Amino acid sequence: MLIDADGTSLGVLSLFAALQKAREANLDLVEVSPNNTPPVAKIMDFGRYKYELEKKDRENRANSKQFEDKEIRLSAKIGDHDLQVKANKAKELSAKGHKINVALRLRGRENIFADRAIDVIRKFADLAEMDMIESPKKLGNQIRVNLAKRKSVNNEASARIVDTDKTQIDSNS
Repeated sequence: MLIDADGTSLGVLSLFAALQKAREANLDLVEVSPNNTPPVAKIMDFGRYKYELEKKDRENRANSKQFEDKEIRLSAKIGDHDLQVKANKAKELSAKGHKINVALRLRGRENIFADRAIDVIRKFADLAEMDMIESPKKLGNQIRVNLAKRKSVNNEASARIVDTDKTQIDSNS
């Protein structure tokens, strides 16, 4: 199947006839879809075609968002304010669409009290309003866990019904 430079179908032609038509138009013969039966070829300027494909590819890369895994490091003896600051940063990164990995390093005797370190991670997850994807893993002297945005849950107790006159009525009453 041969397609002209204008986009009109010229039907099924032999390779020799298709090449001759392309030379007459002073353009290239490009096989667009080789897997079809019969194969589809188009008469076009191949250099311009490649340039437009690269241009579309660059535009798609510029428009696509690159999400990364962001790591936040904690320690077992972190202060409450420092934990809150890191939790705010985690919220900010999560809102941008990044995945959050938390790494808590244990030093010396802290390795004995790994359960306390896991409590710090749970506190961090609550402050960041995130859920742990899986249970924390201890790898050497580090405890690692991945966090994800918390799913919004509509509780019946907190649900409100809006009346037609725009007044809010508790669902409990």
